[in-house]
Amino acid sequence: MLATQECGKSTLINSLFEENKTLEGKISTKIQRGKNTTTRITLYPIQNGYIADTPGFSTFSIEEIERKELAQYFIEFRPYLSECEYIDCEHEKEENCGLKNALKQGKISPQRYEHYLKIKEELKEKEKHKW
Repeated sequence: MLATQECGKSTLINSLFEENKTLEGKISTKIQRGKNTTTRITLYPIQNGYIADTPGFSTFSIEEIERKELAQYFIEFRPYLSECEYIDCEHEKEENCGLKNALKQGKISPQRYEHYLKIKEELKEKEKHKW
């Protein structure tokens, strides 16, 4: 098994398929991360889906997402959003929220719901400082 600090996405993909499907780069000794050898997205079929080898990125921004639409970006939340009593449900404090009911029933991960709340709060803060 590969040690996590010794490999990047491409190395993990090659290890998973047990062959050289993608070019591997060296890990930077200075920053202990890959050096962005991958220059384009490639999908590799695996079981009933795909695994993607993508170029690395140093930042991640969610500024384009509207806070009220955030729950739609969590695909496992989608089946329960139509079960909310209110169209503008924030999925936080409302009664009769389909998402919170699914959470209580163990149909969605508590960690994913916590991530949703954290991202939602970040978007709310960005909205305050937009102007």
